[in-house]
Amino acid sequence: MQPTEAEISAALTHYRERIVSHNREAFSRFIHIAETAEPNAPKSPAGLASGRLRFIRNLLGITRPELHQDPTERIDVPADVIRKWPELVRIFHLDGVHIGRDAEKRERDRAAYREGILNGLRDTDLEFPNDFWILMGHVDSLEGHGWPQYHEHGQQSRFWDGLGEFASEVEQRLVDPDELDLESWEVLAGWECGSGPETTSYVLYCRAEEEEEDEDNDDTSWRWRYVADMGQNGVEVFDNVVELLQWYEELHVPDLDHLDWYTDKVFSD
Repeated sequence: MQPTEAEISAALTHYRERIVSHNREAFSRFIHIAETAEPNAPKSPAGLASGRLRFIRNLLGITRPELHQDPTERIDVPADVIRKWPELVRIFHLDGVHIGRDAEKRERDRAAYREGILNGLRDTDLEFPNDFWILMGHVDSLEGHGWPQYHEHGQQSRFWDGLGEFASEVEQRLVDPDELDLESWEVLAGWECGSGPETTSYVLYCRAEEEEEDEDNDDTSWRWRYVADMGQNGVEVFDNVVELLQWYEELHVPDLDHLDWYTDKVFSD
């Protein structure tokens, strides 16, 4: 049974709140680390302040501070992260999603994404999965737990790369079912939607292979499903985006009890 829009919205809200609250706690601890760490060699007050600020900016992937001079997002001291948290959440996707500010562009990108997929499915009679279409109306990507540096260092898988591609580019995401090896799943069509460490994510029209169909096993029915091929860690398959979000909000969660090792990173230069 496919979820309603209300159920998808509720699952998405829970996913985002789970991630943003975890990230806020992580950055509260990072700020404490930044403000209390001591260098191995003496530094001037300006050098201390610079090192503490650079540590926080590196976590957020800010390599060019001059591009973040809007007062609502500029970080001059580590504690600015919490003071300006709502805007930084939006900019750095700290709630596990991206949502663009331009509603008209978002709708164009959403239509282009569906157009590209349907172009790739033109030799079939398949329609675009409705629950994913609903999801695309709420957010522009699904990126999971963590912060920019956490993602950059390959510690999280991005399930859905998101909107922003031309239809022709999206069409290139279609996969050849014969080239997939998904542990007893039969695939008719689909596309690669994201990737990460040892993981490739797909939206696939598929069913479980069975020598003798089990009427009580719903996995043997053809439908759109959400798939994470995690290499040696196996394959995760979900019947709808609600099940996907419930799984994804617990994937590769940063361990808050092991952030102290970042202390040596504050003055690592």
